[in-house]
Amino acid sequence: MDTAAYKWLNFLLTLIAAIAIYYFLHDSIPAQFQIPLMIGLVIIVVVSLIVAFRRETPGSGKDE
Repeated sequence: MDTAAYKWLNFLLTLIAAIAIYYFLHDSIPAQFQIPLMIGLVIIVVVSLIVAFRRETPGSGKDE
């Protein structure tokens, strides 16, 4: 697999995990915390998307 496929796989798995977390927790948390839970999960997915697809600088993976 190439790097782009791993990036999409990482994002897809993060999205599935966030949906699973919401699905299993939405009945057990109080109603006033459901919207903050959704906002937090959306932030996690967006950060994952940003981290996975940001441009890499040519020397970013080397120890100097």
